[in-house]
Amino acid sequence: MADLRLLQQFVAVAEELSFRRAAERLRMSQPPLSQAIQRLEDELGARLFNRTRRRVELTHPGRVLLDHAHRVLSQMEQAMAAARGAGRGMIGRLAIGFVPSSTYELLPAILRAFRARHPAVDLHLEELPTVEQTDALLQRRIDVALNRPPTFFAKGIAQETIVRERLIAALPVEHRLAKQAKIALKELRAEPFILIPPRFGTGYHTRVLDACQQAGFVPRVVQGPQHMHAVVGLVAAGMGVALGPASLLNLKPRGCVYKELKDRSPLLAIDLGMAWHADDTAPIMRAFLDSARAVGRRYGRA
Repeated sequence: MADLRLLQQFVAVAEELSFRRAAERLRMSQPPLSQAIQRLEDELGARLFNRTRRRVELTHPGRVLLDHAHRVLSQMEQAMAAARGAGRGMIGRLAIGFVPSSTYELLPAILRAFRARHPAVDLHLEELPTVEQTDALLQRRIDVALNRPPTFFAKGIAQETIVRERLIAALPVEHRLAKQAKIALKELRAEPFILIPPRFGTGYHTRVLDACQQAGFVPRVVQGPQHMHAVVGLVAAGMGVALGPASLLNLKPRGCVYKELKDRSPLLAIDLGMAWHADDTAPIMRAFLDSARAVGRRYGRA
C-alpha cells in the first residue's frame, strides 16, 4: 500500500511534469524519485506517466490517482491541523451548565471572549439550577458550571468565584419609593416579596433572606417563580418587590424600575462562580476558565 510520502512524491511529479523540477521541489536527488515512482507503478500495476526525453505526461490512471491523492493529502493536512488545534485548546467540544441569571450580562461576555479566540470549539449550553449542577458534573453531562455560590459540589470538583455583583431592588413603577434615587432595604419591610425558592436558586435565596434579616425583618414571600426574569415580570405586574443582581439592569420590562440600595452590608452582594472537575487539565478547559477569569476581572474593576 502506498504511503503518504510516496503520494506526495507522485503529486510533485504530476504537477511539475518534470522529474528534475519535482526532485528540486522535494529537495531530493532525481534517481531516488524515479525509483519511488517506479515502485508505485509496480504496486498499482499501471503506468502513471508517459516518459520521453523531452516531456513527461500523465496517463489516464495517473490523472485518476492525482485527483484522489489531492483529496487524501488535503484530508491529512486537515487532520493534522485539527490535532494541533485540539492540543492548543482551539477545537473540540465543551458543555457548559449555567444559572439563568448569568445570561443577563456575564455569560454572554464570557462566551464572546472565548469564541473570539477559539471560534472552532463546539459549545453546548444547558440551563441548570445550581442544585442540579452537581449531578450534571458528576455524570460528565457538563464540563463546567456557572452558578451562584454557596454550592454543594462533591469531592474532586474545583470551585472559583468569578465576580461579585451588588444586589439592587426591583420595584413596580407606581411604587411609593419609585421616584427616590436610592432606598434603604428596611424601607421594604412591609412589602410583599417575590423570591426564587431555594431549590432553584440556593445561593440567591439565602443571600436575600440573610440581608433582610440583617436589616431587621423577615420578608413576606408571596410568589416563588423559578427564574429571575419571571421575578422581574411579576414585579412589573405590581405583585411585589424583589432583590436581584445588578446585571438585572440589562433586563428592562415595562412597569419595573431598579433602585440602588443605601445599605453597605456585604450581604447585599451575590457571587457568580464556576465549577469543574479538578482533574480536567484539557487545554480547551483551561482556555475557557481563563476567559471567564478575564471577564470577571473586567467586571470587578467596573
